[in-house]
Amino acid sequence: MRKIATRNWIYILALFPAMLHGQDWKADTLTMRFHRQLAVFPQEKIYLHNDKPYYISGEKMWFRAYVVDAVTHIPVIASRYVYVELINPLDSLISRIKLRPENSVFHGYIDIPNDVPEGDYTLRAYTMAMQNQGENYFYAKTIRIGDPQVRTLRTGAGFRFDSDKKVTVELKFTHPSLHNAIVPESVRASINGGRMTKVKCDDDGQASITFNLPPVTEKRIMLLETVSDRHRYRQFIRVGTSDTDFDVGFYPEGGVLLQGTNCRVAFKAMRSNGQSEHISGAVYDQDETEIEKINSDHLGMGSFNLFSDRGKTYHAVCRNRNGQSKRFDLPLALDGGYALAANVVRDRLYISVQRSGGVSQQGQPGSVIQAAGQDTLYLLAHTRGIVHYAAAWNHAKEVITFMKGDFPSGVLQLLLLDAGLNPLSERLIFVNNSDQAKLTCQPDQQNYAARSPVKNHITLTDADNLPLYGSFSVAVTDDREVAVDTTANILTDLLLTSELRGNIENPAYYFQNTLSASWALDMLMLTQGWRRYDMAAVLQGRLSYPSKPFEIYPEVSGTVKSLILGKPVEDIEVSVLSLKNKYFNRTQTDRDGRFHFRDGELPDSSSLVVHAVPKAGIKRMELILDSVHFPVRTLPAAVTGKISEDVFVQYADKAEQKYTYENGIRTVHLTEVVISASRKPPLRKSNMYSSADYSVTEADLEKFPVTDIYQILRNIPGVMVSGRQVSIRGMGSPLLVIDGLPTEIEDLDIINVYDVAQVDVLKGPSAAIYGSRGGNGAIIIFTKDGSTVKRIEHKPFHIKSIFPLGYQLPAEFYAPKYDTPEKKKNTQPDLRTTIHWQPDVRTDSTGIASFEFYTADDHTSYSVIIEGLSYDGKIIRQEGKIARKE
Repeated sequence: MRKIATRNWIYILALFPAMLHGQDWKADTLTMRFHRQLAVFPQEKIYLHNDKPYYISGEKMWFRAYVVDAVTHIPVIASRYVYVELINPLDSLISRIKLRPENSVFHGYIDIPNDVPEGDYTLRAYTMAMQNQGENYFYAKTIRIGDPQVRTLRTGAGFRFDSDKKVTVELKFTHPSLHNAIVPESVRASINGGRMTKVKCDDDGQASITFNLPPVTEKRIMLLETVSDRHRYRQFIRVGTSDTDFDVGFYPEGGVLLQGTNCRVAFKAMRSNGQSEHISGAVYDQDETEIEKINSDHLGMGSFNLFSDRGKTYHAVCRNRNGQSKRFDLPLALDGGYALAANVVRDRLYISVQRSGGVSQQGQPGSVIQAAGQDTLYLLAHTRGIVHYAAAWNHAKEVITFMKGDFPSGVLQLLLLDAGLNPLSERLIFVNNSDQAKLTCQPDQQNYAARSPVKNHITLTDADNLPLYGSFSVAVTDDREVAVDTTANILTDLLLTSELRGNIENPAYYFQNTLSASWALDMLMLTQGWRRYDMAAVLQGRLSYPSKPFEIYPEVSGTVKSLILGKPVEDIEVSVLSLKNKYFNRTQTDRDGRFHFRDGELPDSSSLVVHAVPKAGIKRMELILDSVHFPVRTLPAAVTGKISEDVFVQYADKAEQKYTYENGIRTVHLTEVVISASRKPPLRKSNMYSSADYSVTEADLEKFPVTDIYQILRNIPGVMVSGRQVSIRGMGSPLLVIDGLPTEIEDLDIINVYDVAQVDVLKGPSAAIYGSRGGNGAIIIFTKDGSTVKRIEHKPFHIKSIFPLGYQLPAEFYAPKYDTPEKKKNTQPDLRTTIHWQPDVRTDSTGIASFEFYTADDHTSYSVIIEGLSYDGKIIRQEGKIARKE
């Protein structure tokens, strides 16, 4: 074992000396290039454990973020801050929080706003350094957020595709439990963030809306707003596709199809909406002779064997479940190539190299040539960059064999290289050994009465039953209202999905100990690709270097310029002040007028005053602060399994009762009252542009009043609001224009929301009319009397007030303690759906820990989900049950 330290990362590089013969300098070069890449470009992974898979608006979402070294899975704090975001289906930011470690643990919560529409939201987490790898490496999962009105109104949505572009959405409104038709007082809808359109509803509770939406459009989101019984119910509905189109990809084992060799070919069928498709069909040669029948067995995946004759081409004719038939050409077979083949039998891994046109000594095609004088080849095997084997291929052997237990669990990448260390072939194998942590959770009783203490004893060991130090989070939920997520967990994320390209449907299925799951997992390995490094570049010694460092402190920076000449001003004192947090600092500008503050770690909602202090001869200055750029969301949301509507209605009913007990009755949105004596407020227009990308009119504000300007912006598609930070589509700070006067986005705090007459948003190219200042888009606000402009015009240019995104202050999950007879007899019902959440439980030197909580009122069982990591990188995952009797 060797340890290589870089910054505060420790890489335990298990080099398996028995496998590394050291007889070829190129094999050693391969190993060292891999390990050098890990040293110069260390990577982080993040996994989020949250308390349950769905919520209603107004609730808190509790979670812990596990930040680990991407190679060893050892918990690390290389980055000081973790960012967690809640994003709606239109890719608008709902909330962004910044976590710093508390006792070496990142944990926190998101307050789900009361006014968010129902739909499938994305929970995303990353560090700033993870932008070096790209958005594909961020943690992301889909979370269902419901509206309390789901208890009284159910919306059925069907789709009819009238042409290539026209889509008709057919709606039906019913009561969830009574199943009778409901006729809403009003119905409005918008597509992909467009303008709301009124929809006529029939007397039988049915309505329809037709719009243009080409099948190739990736974003297909309808916002539906209904008012029924004087309550507003808003929900996002994903518009389906015709499902008639599909595609099939063919993946020869080892990456290439070889002539004169029997090759295994895997395939994967996908619908146009990104979901898997079942297909059947056959493979034919160029003479239309049927070679092999094919049939998908799991999520559109399957395989077949093909012997490719020289000079022949092959194709497949496939039919989907709707009977549509399509032809697909198979990859051309190569003459003179090599390909890896691998097979796992029980506890052994067998690896061979196939060669096109190979003939065995027995004269049978498809075997490996064993003659002398073969090309020099190298075989490399690694898991997450840790090299296990690197040696020249011995042509005297048909197969080399490894024990599966020699490799750690995870995606094992096998690479076949030529003499110049160029990749020729790749094969992925998933290794699932019993090498993770073992946890037992033993409650002190088998059954519990209402409002009784539950004491749990934890034992944590490694695979050899030796005690482990570890830290984990615990979520206990009510089985009657909360269905545990069975599709993904910390094991599936760290070992599988974080290592492969593309979306993996139901990854937990592949961890089942069944033959069918093992076969499906091998199909996944054949049809997906390892993604963490550019392997060809690493093998050639061209290493990747990060462009963004680990974020280890907050930063406020900017430039001071002469207000008249516009040139940078040197040696100007700049101060920063936060009275609330008793923070003050000062610095001087450099020759470029630049300044930096890197020591002000403040909690969220803190304000800072930055002041460029005038000096003799230099009075009129402009202070320009740098914008903070957060990563833009570009990836489509993952398609997830459908949650049972009946279970969700039951959950929403209980959660809403709990909300009412704790916060009072929610605000009731009254239906519109039409007064014939008043006229509709006119639409404000600008001389700079003919129409905005989105407008909130005075009529909109009168119909649905708000309490602050940020609430208006939060409901505009594409506008992201986090605290007092505003961006459009995740870009930097947009230009703010108030009554025709361009100003800084921080001046939003000057605006009295009751003075606002209209808000326009210009996105991207639409804001080009404002020049470079509109590069991040523009928000244009019209006020009723223009008084806001006067306040802005008198604002000094050398003083700026800002609200940077600060760290979230820690909060404790509240759960009642019935430790006295009076508390136990309290008449207020205990309506918890999350019975217990504890983000940091730690074992001692003997691997022992404990946690306890009190049961609630309902007679049901509880699910106990424990996830975490030992201090040496072993994954902790355990699910258990606790019974609650009458």
